[in-house]
Amino acid sequence: MKKWLLFIIAISLVLIAPAVGKRHEVEWNNRTYEIIMPYDEIEAWLQQDSEHVWKKLKEAGLTTVSVEAETLESLEKSGHVLLLNMDEWKHTLVLLNERVDQMPSRGLVVYPLNDAFPVASSLRDTFGDDVREVEINQKTYYVIEGNAKKIERVPLGYDEAKVAHVIERGFMVVLRIPDARDMNEGSVRVLQQVESLKNEHMSKLLPTGEQVAGYPSDVEKWGERWKRAGYALLSTEFYEAKGLTTLAKAMDVHVVRLHSLNLEQRKPNEAVDVAIRAIKERNIRALFIRPYTSEEIAQNIEKTVSVMKQIVQHMPSHYTLGKSEPFAPVERSSMATIGLIVGTTAFLFLAIRSLVSPLWAFVAAGGAFALSVAGAFLAIDLAWKALALLVAIVTPVYAAKPSSVQEGWRGTMMAYSRAIVISFAGISWIVTMLYGNEYIAYVGEGFRGVKLVYVVPIVAMVALVLPSIVQEPILPFMKRLWKHPITVGHVVLSLIIFALLAYYVLRSGNTGTASAFELAARQKLEEWLYVRPRTKEFLLGFPAYVLALAVINRQKKLGAVLLVVGTIGWLSMINTFTHLHIPLFISFIRTMYSLGLGFVFGVVLIYAYRSVWKWKKVIR
Repeated sequence: MKKWLLFIIAISLVLIAPAVGKRHEVEWNNRTYEIIMPYDEIEAWLQQDSEHVWKKLKEAGLTTVSVEAETLESLEKSGHVLLLNMDEWKHTLVLLNERVDQMPSRGLVVYPLNDAFPVASSLRDTFGDDVREVEINQKTYYVIEGNAKKIERVPLGYDEAKVAHVIERGFMVVLRIPDARDMNEGSVRVLQQVESLKNEHMSKLLPTGEQVAGYPSDVEKWGERWKRAGYALLSTEFYEAKGLTTLAKAMDVHVVRLHSLNLEQRKPNEAVDVAIRAIKERNIRALFIRPYTSEEIAQNIEKTVSVMKQIVQHMPSHYTLGKSEPFAPVERSSMATIGLIVGTTAFLFLAIRSLVSPLWAFVAAGGAFALSVAGAFLAIDLAWKALALLVAIVTPVYAAKPSSVQEGWRGTMMAYSRAIVISFAGISWIVTMLYGNEYIAYVGEGFRGVKLVYVVPIVAMVALVLPSIVQEPILPFMKRLWKHPITVGHVVLSLIIFALLAYYVLRSGNTGTASAFELAARQKLEEWLYVRPRTKEFLLGFPAYVLALAVINRQKKLGAVLLVVGTIGWLSMINTFTHLHIPLFISFIRTMYSLGLGFVFGVVLIYAYRSVWKWKKVIR
């Protein structure tokens, strides 16, 4: 039966191989990135010598300028209107010796200062009957009834002259879509304007605020309209507005990942490193640069331009500055789906049978088959995610728990190779299960259960090796432990173990923390190796596992403890590939470095262990 199951697994891996290759091809062929800056932060620089400023930004690598819909707040800031609250308006009327009947108790008064933006028509179209024209001394004021703060933020429309000016300077334009919370019924015309402005220089939209335009009921409608117009969507890393996933899916996941980089919050060299790592390691294809603002304008320009030039200069040569594009469509074939169903079912049966018992193997295989069928034929995405989580939990345990290890280097190498093969088999299925542009572009939640994969395999391995450590069955041991008196030492030891586990879990994943020394070491490894291997793999998990293989036949207790530590390497390896927005070749290179360096350090540990063992014998 085992031979037949291995044969089925091998056929499964052959069937899914084209899908894995296709994803790598799509990622590798999309290597053009762009640099974006917001117009409202460039605008202050243009007051001195606009042509010189545009030229410097172009030479520094700026490709695109983002433009927001104008509001009364932005028009006042740029000097196009004068805004008065109701108290100020009443004082003005007194000074002018004028009287206006039926003044609203609250609202905002707008006085246009120039014709650069069509203020009057925009106000009438946006606020309708809430706008009242008042003429005093042959000057027209617009009184808008309502909450003044909210009125200031309502989008009025895009300044088409500003957009044309940016395009004339040789830049592409990204329209920033207003926050739904700031919009009213009349400002829907802004979303219609987005469609009419579409041209070859304007191909992407960037939502702003906490709710995408149209939220909650009209997001899909606008997404479909913008898709037909030919737009793609920019999705900001580490931030997701409400409705963004719905909008992205309505636009057929034509999404470009964007990283927002505020230069004021980072040192120049750190900002460069962050930008390059985002492009190289996380499928980011747009950098949104927020420039320096804390010093004089000339200094802010020079510092911002300097950082941008360094980003372009130090970017790996196989990435090109230009117009970013969404990833080409990737879809799983029917043959790959069949390979997934039969492969994961056979794999989980074999793994659970080896680790626990035939009964549980049938349960696991049945569950895997049911989940894969639900995912494939009923299009239940959660079923694929549940199956991926199951494979991600079982694979590192199955890989780390050797059935037997022969003595000598040959046995160690064979057992290490076996664990590698098992891990890559599980990884191949996970990558093919969670397949498509929504995972590459990180639309939605992606892989669920990262923390579980960091904890459950270790707990499972402890349960599997505990009989070897305590030299008795688990249940009698647990009963005896339960009745054992608790001492202060037990409490202190438990707190230490809990603290270590908490630190291990909290520092894992994207939100984990690391010491300054470790961060510096990581940076050096990245400079030398292009992409750094994971510390917990090549310095902890894999060396401990190699040593475990070398000693487990002679010292079962020590070997069992080291297997638990070694499991960290294999589960971390699986987790590397569950970050589906990371390019496959990056994850593969990182893992190969970890496996290679981990084995080398493991060999060093073996020689150190043998030396200590010989020294102890001599002492005796």
